[in-house]
Amino acid sequence: MLTRILSIALAIAIVVMFAAPFARDAYHRYEVSTRLNKIIDASDRVAFNQWNGDAASFAKTLYERCQIEHGQGAATCERYHFAFK
Repeated sequence: MLTRILSIALAIAIVVMFAAPFARDAYHRYEVSTRLNKIIDASDRVAFNQWNGDAASFAKTLYERCQIEHGQGAATCERYHFAFK
């Protein structure tokens, strides 16, 4: 009986150990996407839905694009910087 309880506990621990990184990534993507939804337009939203990388790298890409378009340190780009902080 004790070995059965220990083996179930071990199995649960292994599942949690392997699922935790995926859950953390999913939560981080949700968190960043919530921030981005407030500031991006429809074309950027479509691009984000097709993005294969993590959400923070997409926000960094938007930030870098904004820096190129508006110049280094532009105030309009801070909204993208906030999204991936």
